[in-house]
Formats: sequence, structure tokens, C-alpha cells
Amino acid sequence: MTVSPQVTPPATPVPTSPATQPSPPTAAPPSSTTATATPPSVPTSLGDRFERIAPRLHAHGLTMLRAGLGGVFVWFGVLKVIGYSPAAALVVAVLPFPAGEWFVPALGWGEVALGLWLVSGRARAMALPVLVAHLCGTFAVLVLTPGVAFAHANPLLLTLVGEFVVKNVVLLAGAVVVTTRPRR
Repeated sequence: MTVSPQVTPPATPVPTSPATQPSPPTAAPPSSTTATATPPSVPTSLGDRFERIAPRLHAHGLTMLRAGLGGVFVWFGVLKVIGYSPAAALVVAVLPFPAGEWFVPALGWGEVALGLWLVSGRARAMALPVLVAHLCGTFAVLVLTPGVAFAHANPLLLTLVGEFVVKNVVLLAGAVVVTTRPRR
């Protein structure tokens, strides 16, 4: 038995009226998955607002850091000069040599000078080694009198004095940042 292929006649176009002709494709209305565009000048979230003000904050941040560090040095130095520094007794106790009554006020004047130097922003390349030496000198407490800095001889258990000294890591980092910032 032989199967003959069926032949289908070619389709003839059916005349249509203008009302039945398909319309050209149009843009779909925005759906919930389509993001709506907002002008870039209008922040839409807290993150967007932060991104807009962050460059301005950063531009002033280094100046604020320099003024803050300088202010702390001046403040602590003045306290040593006028004899009201709570750290004066600690300074004298840590020194490996006998200090006269002149030492703490002299150290205070040095801190005042360092603070003013920081605030001025001048000769930063020379200020950095002086600041580093001064701040590293404060770590002498951890080495020369560990019983004062650590509770139960455990370096992880800081006393109030230990915390006072260890926070100088932050001052040291800030001093490095403000003295090594490239000129604009």
C-alpha cells in the first residue's frame, strides 16, 4: 500500500479592514519589576543621601582630624604645664632616670608645641618623626611598668592606665594620616 502525500494549497491572503489590522507594538506599562527612573539629584534613600554628602565630609575630615589631634596635644600639654595633669605621676614613675620637677612641665610645653604644629599644618614631614617618637614614648609604660598597665600580668587585661596608653595607637594613626596627606 502506497501512501500519497497530501498537498495543501497555498494560503491566500484574506482581505482585512483597517479596524481588524494588528496595531504596531507599543511600550508595555511599567510593572513592579521595572525600576522607575528618578532624577539623580533627588536622593531616594539614606544611603543615597550619604553618598551625596560623603565627598564634602571627606574634604573637611582631614582638617577636622588635624585640628582635633592638635587640640588634644595642646590640652594635655597645658594640663602638664599648670600642674593639673592626671598623667604627671605616671610619667615620672615610668621614666628610667630621676626626673626633676622641671620634666613634666617641659614635656607639657613640648606637647603644646606639637599640638600647635599639627594645627598649623606646616612642615609636616618634620612633624611626623617627632610625633611618632613622642607617642611611642608613651608605650614605655607597657614595657617598663607592666604591672601598672596589665591586670594579673595578663597583656589582654588592661587596667585604666593600660587603656589610657593603648588608645595612643589611634593618636599615632591619626598623626600619620594628617602628616602624610598629599598636598592638593
